[in-house]
Amino acid sequence: MPLPGRRLPARLVALVRAYLRAPFRALLPARLPALLPALALLLAACQPAAFVRPDVPVPERWPREAAREGGEVKQGVVVEQGVAAEQGIAAEQGAASLGALPWKEILPAPELHALIEEALVANADLRIAIERIELARAQYGIERAALFPGVNASAAATRERMPGFDPRENRVGENAVVGLSMPAWEIDLWGRLAARTEAARREVLASAALADGVRTSLVAQLSSLYLELLDLDAQHEITRRTLDGRRKALRLTRARFDEGVSSILDVRQAESLLAGSEQALADQARRIAQTENALATVLGRNPGPIARSARLDELPPPARLDAGLPSALRQRRPDIRAAEDSLRAAGASVDAARKAFLPRITLTTLLGFASTDFGQLFDSGRHAWSLQPSIGLPLFDGGRLQAGVEVAEAQQRILVEQYKATIRQAFREVSDALVAFERLTEQREATRRVVQANRERLRVSNARYLAGISSYFEVIDAERQLFDSELGLAQVTRGVQQAVVQLYRALGGGAAGAGSPRT
Repeated sequence: MPLPGRRLPARLVALVRAYLRAPFRALLPARLPALLPALALLLAACQPAAFVRPDVPVPERWPREAAREGGEVKQGVVVEQGVAAEQGIAAEQGAASLGALPWKEILPAPELHALIEEALVANADLRIAIERIELARAQYGIERAALFPGVNASAAATRERMPGFDPRENRVGENAVVGLSMPAWEIDLWGRLAARTEAARREVLASAALADGVRTSLVAQLSSLYLELLDLDAQHEITRRTLDGRRKALRLTRARFDEGVSSILDVRQAESLLAGSEQALADQARRIAQTENALATVLGRNPGPIARSARLDELPPPARLDAGLPSALRQRRPDIRAAEDSLRAAGASVDAARKAFLPRITLTTLLGFASTDFGQLFDSGRHAWSLQPSIGLPLFDGGRLQAGVEVAEAQQRILVEQYKATIRQAFREVSDALVAFERLTEQREATRRVVQANRERLRVSNARYLAGISSYFEVIDAERQLFDSELGLAQVTRGVQQAVVQLYRALGGGAAGAGSPRT
């Protein structure tokens, strides 16, 4: 029976035709030449379908790097060079890529390193991902076991009473069998069971790659929360320092009001600024506690405070980031590797579904002792054996096998689109992180100059107010501008550090060869 969607290889068809035109074909039985095409089809069905990686456009360089060098980004497709060639490219460019660095070198913070080590042991999501590997491995073991025959120790005994030829006479019969039996074992002549085993093996690899992705995401998530906590600490310190200054300003304004130099409006403005600082301080304390709770949950702890002593400005980001080649991303990103393994598993499932149309050959055997008398079961000459081969060919099943092929092919098409989307999303994340790092670095330098200018402005405004040259509104505006710019500087500094972390995660940092089991 022809396989749906399967075509004979052109070379095989040519060989069959040449064989039929040979001079000695007259020596063959009359029907054998007519059966050769069917035989060739069966032989072709035994060969597993070759995996063809979906064609996805891969840029030669990242957009920001090409723009920085004044070049144009080529959107052409990188020519497929096979897995070995891609691994060679990844190895060549990996030394300079941020994703090739160990995660401890991304942020030089010993406290953060200790937290990550704790999370890698106790985080629930990572432990679940590791257990999914074990689940997939067990399912692979079940599929692989079908390739081998099973041997059971069996014993059966029967004692029955049946009427004889004369209805008045009854016969009592006994029958006993003891030995080793092999249940119906399917001989995988066409490779159907091997294809199912390969699909299960690829699912193990996909689960391992996903666990690597969870590990990388965990490092990035923990680093981001830690940076956010340091940012809130910096904002809290700025607000507290501003609050102390506004308390002093309020006392000075009240003293000047008592002396008749300032108006009651200046006092109310100073009180409003002080209350605004207290409001911001309470809000920051709330956000700090919630971030600590989130960080503790990621660590596998109950919600609570997180001990820390580092400062945000003590973690200088790198001057420049190198993302390597876009073509190397496919071998490094865990989600891309998982999508490819799932796609290979789907291809094997399609292969197995198509081969279900072919005949199935099963074998059942028994080796042991048999007797019609329990007492003579193990006597000499009671040895027994049986060999029962059978072959079955599906003729009509209501379309069940064809529906199975269609289901497997639909799942394969879905995974192809998911694979393409995963690669495009990976390119986007890397490009976004590169843009964020570059622009936030520029923004941080500009914000630093704004802070310096606002500090000088506040100093001059205070001097002018004390000298009676300007009103207190000028001081209020200068204080507000300085406060906002200092908070903005802390946030932009955190943004630069988080861009480094996000780029590391987008490059699959630390995931390639992270130690997940590869079956």
